[in-house]
Amino acid sequence: MTLRIPPSSQPRISQTAKTEIAKAAPKPAENNVATELMKDRMDRFKTIKAPVKQLFNDFKLPEKLGGERSTRDALSEMDTLFLGPETHGSSDGGATVVRDAPNVNDRRDTGGPLGGIDLGGILGKGKTPTPSRKEAAEAQLEANAALEQEQLAKMSPEDRARYEAVQQSCLDAGDPVAALSLQKLLFEGKLPGEEALVGGGTLLEQLATAADPNTPMAEGLDRGAFLCDLVQELATPSAINQGSVGTCAPTTVAIDLAMQNPAEYARIALGLASPSGEVELAGGQTLTREKGTVLDDGKGRSNVQRLMGSAFMEMANGDRNYVNSTEEGDGAWSNDLDVLYEAVWGRTMSDKRLTTAEQRAGAMDIIDTQLEAGRNVPVAVSWGDGYHKLLVTGTETIDGQEYIKYTNPWGREERMPREEFEARLADINYDPRVQLQALLGGGSVPQPRPTPPHRSESDLDLKRLRRHAQVRG
Repeated sequence: MTLRIPPSSQPRISQTAKTEIAKAAPKPAENNVATELMKDRMDRFKTIKAPVKQLFNDFKLPEKLGGERSTRDALSEMDTLFLGPETHGSSDGGATVVRDAPNVNDRRDTGGPLGGIDLGGILGKGKTPTPSRKEAAEAQLEANAALEQEQLAKMSPEDRARYEAVQQSCLDAGDPVAALSLQKLLFEGKLPGEEALVGGGTLLEQLATAADPNTPMAEGLDRGAFLCDLVQELATPSAINQGSVGTCAPTTVAIDLAMQNPAEYARIALGLASPSGEVELAGGQTLTREKGTVLDDGKGRSNVQRLMGSAFMEMANGDRNYVNSTEEGDGAWSNDLDVLYEAVWGRTMSDKRLTTAEQRAGAMDIIDTQLEAGRNVPVAVSWGDGYHKLLVTGTETIDGQEYIKYTNPWGREERMPREEFEARLADINYDPRVQLQALLGGGSVPQPRPTPPHRSESDLDLKRLRRHAQVRG
């Protein structure tokens, strides 16, 4: 059963994402350039909000218990809780929504059944409501206890103590979904985990630092809520949501980092949450917390994304100043996003703006090569009459049709037919070392795909693709 709720009933806080759509800039008159530029600045964008998150009531109690229960059983049930069931619904952008994850700051994590919604009146009298998200998480934690102890027995005493401290902090915050997310990281072999890019420290050590009451936090920041959001985002990166702000581009970087190096994601989040609000990045730059991002600002983001998304946006938007309260200065094309990527990863990145069918075909070859090397690929695609940034994570073939799989920074997993995806590509960021290695024979190079006969240069809106407008997803 799937229920759709109005924005006013959204868990914890209003959580609608938006795509900022770029309009063509009017050509300024030569005798009044300043006036026309101001008009352009004010009239350049319009806002389109993403659909309201669906409220799923598909939370089941564990079916296998005791010795019959396996880690695979536990992870399967966790995925349904964290990601929601497979939906295969249609996205506003014309793609297929595969999973529309509940928000990591979902009120059902800590509140009553379905965030206070009375199912009795919906299901009818005499019908037994299914468990709430919180109740299902509590049941899964209990059912997984023996499996958890088996995994913890493999850890050092120090790491086991860290794990138990983080778990208890999540439970003390009243968030069993976060405690279950920690368990997911354990079952997937991500704890204690690899070290962060700067200063070392495994993922488990970073989480234990966040949970430690002796670790100073920015005044007003709720440690428990911050920790719970952080654990959930690391356990389910595709649930990371930009909220109702136009920061799709830097949010794709955050999602990629959570997938590829969760310890570094946690370290950066901790630095931004510190009293100083500063943290050194792998590229040597200092990332600084943006004003007005410690406390809830009503924009629907998690505690982590309110800090990280805003700070990343400031670094990725070139010489413009990002203002969190007004959202002025948001958006970034691939050339600006490269600056953020290189700072976060400490390695050279490359980008391409795509305006022709040939360029898009070449970009698809780059995507194939990057995916084969285990890299995710951030791209901008046409979305409505504007652009939106996505993180490509793979491909799949269904009934002979090839699809591109990606994470939408609205907290969704989606897919799109390959040919349509290619036709809508507007820019791409990628690791040039992977391309060089493939060219030198260190890896296989996918064969170029011919342009479909039904598509030609005349079919493309080149004017819209060429105009200079920021991608504000």
